[in-house]
Amino acid sequence: MEQMSSTRLASGHEVVHMSEEWLARMGQDQTLYNNGMVRLLPDGWLYPTLFTEYAERIYNFKFRSSDVVVMTMPKSGTTWMQEVVWTMLHNPDLNHPLAGEPIYHRSPEIDLDMILDGKGLEGVSIDHFIKAFHEVCPGRKIEDGMAFQMCELMPDPRVMKSHLPFALLTPHILEQTKVIYVARSPKDVVVSYYYFFRVMKLFTYTGTFESFVKHFMNNDLIYTPYWPHVKQAWQRRDHPNMYFVFYEEMKSDIMTQLRRLNDFLGLNLTQKQLDNVAHQSSFNSMKERGEPIKDMEAFIPDKHKKFGGYFRKGIVGDWKNHFTPELEQEMNQWIEKHASEIGITFK
Repeated sequence: MEQMSSTRLASGHEVVHMSEEWLARMGQDQTLYNNGMVRLLPDGWLYPTLFTEYAERIYNFKFRSSDVVVMTMPKSGTTWMQEVVWTMLHNPDLNHPLAGEPIYHRSPEIDLDMILDGKGLEGVSIDHFIKAFHEVCPGRKIEDGMAFQMCELMPDPRVMKSHLPFALLTPHILEQTKVIYVARSPKDVVVSYYYFFRVMKLFTYTGTFESFVKHFMNNDLIYTPYWPHVKQAWQRRDHPNMYFVFYEEMKSDIMTQLRRLNDFLGLNLTQKQLDNVAHQSSFNSMKERGEPIKDMEAFIPDKHKKFGGYFRKGIVGDWKNHFTPELEQEMNQWIEKHASEIGITFK
């Protein structure tokens, strides 16, 4: 069982420390974290315990009107949208000197620091990330959070990423800045997430695909649960500072989305500049430029070669190549139940 704790965060969430039994069970086919994991009630967000040390600072983060926050569940098109937005804001003429730097350095993730507690990262060099931190944050201390401080000190207009739900960010975020939320069919999300867990030393997942899908539906993977995350964004989709888009819409007609983003961000880019953005952020172009993580020690070499890294396929419907009829039926029921409660239909 999970053991209750009386700790409460600035957001009002109660911290529940995962039991030794749960950690041992989950640790049988994946690598976990040195200080264990916690759930945050009432929604049940699952994070490394280290998150609690950053939670208040993240909740009270000072956003600016010029900021853009790209928010998603993992493996929903996050890196793609980051590249789209950063290129629109900083590189529409494809002449920015930092365009070749990894997106993690140009568009930091406000909640990334908590995963550095991963046992799978022991002995892994992150020299490129540390170098980027010192360039953006001279004189700052690594132990105070590299990604968080990079978000603080990045030059305007800042493009930031978060896998956190709205509930763990300031309730005034949409009054302070613009948020772009990308939602993707959970079937494709779980396939992409599975391979990500396979190739990263952070996770070193060795279990079956079916097991992984059940962990996902049972909210036993980091960043889950999926549905409350999507629901909180969906409920805010009509706010003028909110841009809610489906991954599938981006894949079917990227230029329409670029034009809408152009209007949303108030950029007045020309068609030629939008064409540049489409080219620079295309799957093939991003894959050719290499991984968004420059510290390749973070990948398991043979798995990276076999399955690919961040940029594996980038397609819609790959789940059809992985689900058995029984597993598909089970997940369909799970999707129908939650999607109907939210009132969302995937494209």
